[in-house]
Amino acid sequence: MARQLSTPTAILLGSAMIAAAVYLGLRHGPAAVAPDARPAEGAAALQAGPGASAATAERAAAPAPPAAPSVPRDEVARQAARALDAHRPALVERCYRPAIAAQAEPRTVKYVFNITFDARGRQIARGLIEDREAARPEVTACLVAALPPVEIAPPGANVRVDVPFSLP
Repeated sequence: MARQLSTPTAILLGSAMIAAAVYLGLRHGPAAVAPDARPAEGAAALQAGPGASAATAERAAAPAPPAAPSVPRDEVARQAARALDAHRPALVERCYRPAIAAQAEPRTVKYVFNITFDARGRQIARGLIEDREAARPEVTACLVAALPPVEIAPPGANVRVDVPFSLP
């Protein structure tokens, strides 16, 4: 009569086989080595052309510096604050007044918007941080639903800013 493995023994053996396979697969897999950021000297000389100096070859091999935003981050934050303020009267009427009518305290709700704009000044991401000491979940939910995407003057690059905002 053949002897059968118990369920716990079968699970233990199966786990050991999987662990061994993972270990051996990772051990013999491709190495996680970062590529050498320095270009080969010959490639730099070829890019510069025949008869070029070493300095010319280095300039040809050097990557171009990343483009900086054409508008400073603080200016983008000011423009975003103005864009949010333009929606304040509608948000007070739609979100704040009904909440105050139901419960008077806290009188002021405070937030910080995390807004990312693309190079053309259109909102591509927005987050909202609520001040816990002045929390009103019903106002926050309404604010998230009622506030349309904001736009600013084109900054020339993607820019993320934090903008304080409060109601009323």
